[in-house]
Amino acid sequence: MSLELPAALAAVEAFLARPFPGDDEDALVRLGDGHDELPGPDARVAGLELKARAGAVLARKGIILLQYGLVAAALAETFAAGGTPGMMVRLAGQRALDAVTADDLPA
Repeated sequence: MSLELPAALAAVEAFLARPFPGDDEDALVRLGDGHDELPGPDARVAGLELKARAGAVLARKGIILLQYGLVAAALAETFAAGGTPGMMVRLAGQRALDAVTADDLPA
């Protein structure tokens, strides 16, 4: 089962104007499993690489969900105090997501 965005965080996704990744880590694992049945060590290595990429996709999605949750908590605290969400909350959330989603993982 691929990690999906919970409905409760859809408003945070819209607030940050940052779509949740639609990558399917399960498909990568299935492709990797398919390589296990092919002959030769190269096929096994390719299968392991696909499974490792699936792990990286899953980790990235988990971190983004954590960031969405932290932004949701900051927004809830702001609203509970009677305030309105300022640009600083949005910028802080955007900076955190930019740091997480920087394309620094190996291709």
